Amino acid sequence: MLKRLKERSNDEKIRNTMNKRIRFIFGVIVFIFAIIVLRLGYLQIAQGSHYKEQIKDSENITVNESVPRGRILDRNGNVLVDNASKKAITYTRGKKTSQGEILKTAKKLSSLIDMKTDKITKRDKQDFWIQLHPEKAQSMMKREENLLNDGSISQDQFDKAQHNKIGKKELDSLTKKDLQVLAIYREMMAGSTLNPQTIKNDDVSDKEYAAVSQKLSDLPGVNTTMDWDRKYPYGKTLRGVFGDVSTPEEGIPKELTDKYLSKGYSRNDRVGKSYLEYQYEDVLKGKKKEMKYTTDKSGEVKDSKVVNPGSRGDDLVLSIDIDLQKKTEEYLEKQIKKLRGEGAKDMDKAMIVVQDPKNGDILAMAGKQIDKDGSLTDYDIGNFTSQYAVGSSVKGGTLLAGYQNNAIKVGEHMIDEPLKFSGGLTKHSYFNQHGRKDIDDKEALMHSSNVYMFKTALKLAGDPYTPNMSLPNNITEAGQKLRKGLNQVGLGVKTGIDLPNETNGQIEPLNTNSGNYLDLAIGQYDTYTPMQLSQYVSTIANDGYRVQPHIGLEVRDATNKDEVGPLKHKIKGNVLNRINNTSDELSQVQEGFKMTFNKIDGTGYQSFHNTDVTSAGKTGTAEVYQDGHPRVNSTYIGYAPADNPKLAFSIVYTNQPVPEPWLNGGDLGRDVINYYFKNHKD
Repeated sequence: MLKRLKERSNDEKIRNTMNKRIRFIFGVIVFIFAIIVLRLGYLQIAQGSHYKEQIKDSENITVNESVPRGRILDRNGNVLVDNASKKAITYTRGKKTSQGEILKTAKKLSSLIDMKTDKITKRDKQDFWIQLHPEKAQSMMKREENLLNDGSISQDQFDKAQHNKIGKKELDSLTKKDLQVLAIYREMMAGSTLNPQTIKNDDVSDKEYAAVSQKLSDLPGVNTTMDWDRKYPYGKTLRGVFGDVSTPEEGIPKELTDKYLSKGYSRNDRVGKSYLEYQYEDVLKGKKKEMKYTTDKSGEVKDSKVVNPGSRGDDLVLSIDIDLQKKTEEYLEKQIKKLRGEGAKDMDKAMIVVQDPKNGDILAMAGKQIDKDGSLTDYDIGNFTSQYAVGSSVKGGTLLAGYQNNAIKVGEHMIDEPLKFSGGLTKHSYFNQHGRKDIDDKEALMHSSNVYMFKTALKLAGDPYTPNMSLPNNITEAGQKLRKGLNQVGLGVKTGIDLPNETNGQIEPLNTNSGNYLDLAIGQYDTYTPMQLSQYVSTIANDGYRVQPHIGLEVRDATNKDEVGPLKHKIKGNVLNRINNTSDELSQVQEGFKMTFNKIDGTGYQSFHNTDVTSAGKTGTAEVYQDGHPRVNSTYIGYAPADNPKLAFSIVYTNQPVPEPWLNGGDLGRDVINYYFKNHKD
């Protein structure tokens, strides 16, 4: 009986142990199952929308395609920059398209179109040869492959060694047909996934376009479409100011990558890269066409449709009057020819700015670089990107600075005479090199008296002129005061024109260099741009209000037709400041400018005394050096009518011969004034 009880007890122990194990296993299973349920719940509920979007993204992908840019027009609606349609062949690479598949398509396409091969590099040929001859390429690299496998060399070192082994013999084995295929292949490979890449858009013949169009079903990813290019109905006129747009091959220029990518552009987008095209990119760029590509699980494109047809960019209307612009260029070239005929063989630049002095509209802007043989190159951008010593044209600003600081008073008389300083330094006026003449401030402008300006500057420094005096030891404060006055009228500061790369001129330090301080007062030290000269004379013409010049005038909505669309935005010239002078002080300078052009002793009388409407202004001559030889820059600034100005101008000629003879270039300003007012009777 004890034996039977003992056996029963052992059986119970075994059953209990088995039951425990079963319960443990069952618990583990329940635990694992609970984790799976929770995980599935998390994926479906918490992350469901995320994965749905991923699936959606992998099957329906939106890609932007380029559209034509907006036009650029003059103030009267004449089209200055337009778009020319041209045939194009593109390739859109699938998500999982292999290099072999791309090469296969390139070979088929090469039988249908001719491609230029001038862009193919040596490295392109080497890579292509490797792809065409994989077994030969591998056999050449057995030793290097062993070194790569055991870690003795890096992948870069392996690739470099492989390319070094592919020499002239191998590259010469590539046929003309191979190079055609390579030219197409390299363009295909340059595009990013599902972004249309231009293969050819220059000189695509009707025959090529039709042949490719008929074979599209056999050319995966290839498409025929219409591309565009900028065209310029007025030829080279203002071509530099318009700027450039990147090509389809170029995409976003490297130096502008960060700027444009931060705004949502793609790397292969065509963008404005200089001057007006760059400045007004947001206006001209247009709304890109949106395509939706549907792919299968392997990433191959199965279908596409237009989500948004896009639209070309808005039109930019300029303040430029193209008829005045063309006439100004004609007059400028005529004047250059005349001056060269009179002896200005070394003159290398000539520039002119024409603007409305009251609102800052730039009406015309022309510039020429002049070679030794007299040939001309457009240099319109030099009006705001280059700076020069401009001479006596600045003297109106010097007087205004003198008035501001109570160094001189309106109508004050001074003796124009040779100024003698200790150490033997002598300074004089050009019109009166030896005598003594009593003149007032207006006459100082009319005669272009250096001495009046020197004496004004010395008074401004608190050290009025006396014979044989020493120049002031420290003119730091006086220099700041004089420059502040010149800055107020627009000299030595950026004008704020709506174009990139404007320079503010060259401003050198002034502290103990008193001679340079005196030269500053007559425009012989700091350098200024022609645009600054135009703003300066416009400030005087506009009763002391300095207005920001602008070449953009309006933004107009794009339309599907050729007419100008509705007004979207008006571009106005902001008033930057009002000079710190009284109306009497400003009137004195205005009267001096009027005398300069209309009194027989005025330096501008020869050209301007008989303009169709009474004009006013100032002339200047700055001593400079060219290749070690003395030359002069000649400048002319002015406005008309003198009593109610509607037009202002500045003219700069660089590196003319040192007088005498005196070469007068003011006829350019006269011709512009006469043309403008004959054609603007309002």
